[in-house]
This record gives sequence, C-alpha cells and structure tokens, in this order.
Amino acid sequence: MIKTLVIDDEKDICRFLELVLTKEGYEVTTAVSGASAAGLITQTDFNLIVTDLKLPDTSGIEIVKYAKEKLPNAQIIVITGYGTIETAVEAIKSGAYDFLTKPLSLDKVRLTCKHAVETIRLTEEIQSLRRELHSSFENIIGKSQNIVQIFKIIKQTEESDSNVLITGESGTGKELAARAIHYNSKRSGNRFVAVNCGAISKNLIESELFGHVKGAFTGAIREKSGFFESASMGTLFLDEIGETTPDFQVKLLRTLQDGEFYRVGGNTPLNSNVRVIAATNCDIQKAVSDGSFREDLYYRLNVIGIHIPPLRERRDDIPLLAIHFLKKASAKYEHKPELEITSEAMNALLNYDFPGNIRELENFMEYAVAVAKGDKITVNHLPQTFRKMHITQSRTETLKPLKDAMEDYERSLLVNALTATGGNISQAAKLLNIHRQRLQVKIKEHSIDIIPSSRQNG
Repeated sequence: MIKTLVIDDEKDICRFLELVLTKEGYEVTTAVSGASAAGLITQTDFNLIVTDLKLPDTSGIEIVKYAKEKLPNAQIIVITGYGTIETAVEAIKSGAYDFLTKPLSLDKVRLTCKHAVETIRLTEEIQSLRRELHSSFENIIGKSQNIVQIFKIIKQTEESDSNVLITGESGTGKELAARAIHYNSKRSGNRFVAVNCGAISKNLIESELFGHVKGAFTGAIREKSGFFESASMGTLFLDEIGETTPDFQVKLLRTLQDGEFYRVGGNTPLNSNVRVIAATNCDIQKAVSDGSFREDLYYRLNVIGIHIPPLRERRDDIPLLAIHFLKKASAKYEHKPELEITSEAMNALLNYDFPGNIRELENFMEYAVAVAKGDKITVNHLPQTFRKMHITQSRTETLKPLKDAMEDYERSLLVNALTATGGNISQAAKLLNIHRQRLQVKIKEHSIDIIPSSRQNG
C-alpha cells in the first residue's frame, strides 16, 4: 500500500484528498501545517506526498526540499492556486514530481497520483534490479585460473538458452554463479527464481515446483501455481538437485524434454518457458553410477557444466575475497575507521583450508570487523576456533604486499562490473557509483581489454 501524506491548511481539501486517495487504495495521513508535516516525515517512510504551496508557517518549497532530503525516493505533488504556476515550476526544480491547480479536479488528482505511483514503483524496480545485478557478481571475485575460466563460460553462454549444471562444495558460490549466468543472458529482464530442493519435503516438492489443482490431495483447498510458472520467461535455479526423489526426477525430465508440464492432479498441459540451472554439492556422477540419480536427466541438465572449486584450491583469491568482505562488513558501521588486514592475519587465512569455503571467509571478516577496535585486523580478531588451530605450514612466500592485493581487488571489481554490463562503460560506472571518466582512467591503469557484448546497446 502506498503511504501518502497530504499537507494543506484547508481541512476541506485534506478531507477531499483523503477520501479520493483512500478509495484508490492509498494509506493516507493528513497534516494542516508545515511543522506537523515535518514531524510526520521524520517518523514515516512516505512514498507519496501531496502538499499545498502556501502554508501558514512555511512554504511548500521548503516542504519539498525537506522531504527530498529525508525521503529521497518519495514522489511529491504540489498544489498551487491560479496565477502561481511559476512557484509550482520552482517546486519541480526543487524535486517535486508534478503539480495540481486549484480548484482540484477529481480525475486530475487520480491521474497525477497514479503516474507518480508508477514512477515510484519503476524506481524501486530499477533499484531492486541494480541490487540483484550487483549481488550476482559481488562474491565471484578472484584472479585464479579457475575463476577466470568460469567468467569465460558465463560470457560464452550469453546468447545460449541451454540448461546448466553447477557442481561444487557447499559455500563455494553456486547460486552466485547461477545469478551471474541469468543476468548475462537474454532472460535477464525476467525473474530469477531460486529453489532449494533439499529444503522441501519429498511429499511436497512436485506441488511446489509444478503447482496443483484444487482437491489434488488432502489440504489442497484451492488451485496453486508452482515455481515453474513463477519463473516463466526467466530462469529457475534448482539447488541441491541431487537430493530429489526418482519420481520427481522423472517429471522434471519430461518437462525438460517436452517443454510442458501438468499441475499435480491436473490434466491440462501448461507451457514451460524457463531456463533451468541446477546445482549440487554431491558427487553427481557417482549418484548416476549407483542409480540414485537418473542418467538421462543428468545429461539433460549438464548441457553446460560448471565446476566451482573449493577455496583451498584457489588460495590466490583469498586476499581479494578477504578485502572485499572486509569492506562489505565495514559498510554496516557508521563510525568504524577504514580497516586493514595485517600481513600476519592474511598469512593465517592463507594457511587455512576453509571447509565452509567463501561463506566461512565472509563470516570470519564479519566477526573481525565487529570485534576490532582500532584500524587493523590482526589474528586476534579472527574467530577463536580459528586461532586455536595449529598452523603446520607457513606460506609467507605466497603473500603479496597489501598494496598489490588491493590493486588486484580493484581490478577484479572493474572486470566484474564490465562483465555484468556487457562492456558498457556508462552502465558499469553507475554500478560502481563512480563517474564515467574515472572508470575510463581506471580501465587504462589496469590495462583492461573491453569486449563489447552482443547485447550492448551503446
């Protein structure tokens, strides 16, 4: 529901707007002065604000400026009397979305507010997509040959619609790779739906994936769509596919072969227009050999195969990842100084095998940032269980100076952003929140070759 604040010293106008907008489904709060409005703005995240330009204790322009400062994503509509259009234009220059003139027209109020809400939702959608796009690449950081190869595969599959099977231990970033594939594909404008097959009851997995009709089983009191329908035109990510039952595997295989499926209890075929990316942390080939996973389904899924190695097999990436997670964790604190990992602490991380892989390293950095008091992350800031471990072999010779590690980290971020945007410098600059010219300088500094995407529009 759109939270709306109406500000006008004329109570009749407040009541009129409250009545009209409430009928349209808005949640409306009213204020008759600038002071009371300012108090409400600091207390509530309003999506839409409708304010008169002339208030007894302040001007509508000041309300616009104050609201945009406190609620930058809110859309503001100003109300002006005949002959004060210039003031309304000034309000728009200050950040207002549009203006209404008195006497108010019912249709004009509805239409202007509707357009403002559409702008709000579009902004939220863009921000959400930007967050998803950024998160789809943020943890796939590294310069090891294995990671470079994974990036190459992701770029090579840009125009493909083939199914993908991702293998790797728990915590290696299989879902991150799946998201990267989705957001670099022609389906990127549609939904990415992630499903953990291992977390769904074996009795319910068919219903969850394919949906069911009313009365299909006890408790099916109404018709329900499944994840295949939710992901229509997009990508369906099936994590822990190795945990599924033989019956489910048969139905999934048939869906992949025929491009259609049936809801549980239904007899009407439904079109399946999704790309399936599956993942597993088990030895899937062994599962095929012992008969617990269908061989024909394995080949249907493994058209494009990607294996993500454990962190212990790509130790060169540990400094880059550690610095990245350090920055990510530090961003949650307002008053933390800029933190730096000491060589001793980094060397300790390099000597650790990380059974929990990237997820465990991220947890280490979150803990270290939380307990650190100064500007250095030392071994003493790492989890106690880690500190108690006896490090049997020193790998000091593999440790780069921190400056070099930071440069590697920066280059990795630039490459990831350019990869995510298909080589579009303007879009990559927005993703990194830096000026386009600054990005061009950095590209030259790091000697990064840009390969334009076939989907790039400029």
